[in-house]
Amino acid sequence: MAFIGGAQIDPYGNVNSTCIYGKGDYVKPQTRFTGSGGANGIATYCNTIIMMQHQKRRFMEKIDYITSCGWMDGPGGRERAGLPGNRGPQMVVTDLGIMKFDEETKRMYLAYYYPFSSPEMVQENTGFEVDVSRAELMEGPGPDIIKLIREEIDPGQAFIKVPKE
Repeated sequence: MAFIGGAQIDPYGNVNSTCIYGKGDYVKPQTRFTGSGGANGIATYCNTIIMMQHQKRRFMEKIDYITSCGWMDGPGGRERAGLPGNRGPQMVVTDLGIMKFDEETKRMYLAYYYPFSSPEMVQENTGFEVDVSRAELMEGPGPDIIKLIREEIDPGQAFIKVPKE
């Protein structure tokens, strides 16, 4: 299992971390990013968990460029592209919820939302229709997990800031 991220993602978990076209194209894009950095090799040969901010401009029906392959265009898409079909994205973890991929259609759906978000909020911030009918509320971590994170895993708050009371 490996973790990747990017600037854009489509309903099948294809990720763009190369460029945003805007009014341009691949050669002269509006924005150029770092590119794959090895993420394409990871997405090709490993099961992945994708981490992204949940914004409509990032969750798009069609992304500008596929840097890292997901389920391509649905069932059999990876195989048609010459990629291993038994590997691919498993979930997308965002600041609004956790998305998974339907076993049959390979399309993203909302599996879990957080106490501070809602299925409606997820759909509102997604640039394509997303199935929210299976969504379950995910409870927040208990005090023992929070203590472990703050005192042992990330005491310097490099990744998770302690909220000001």
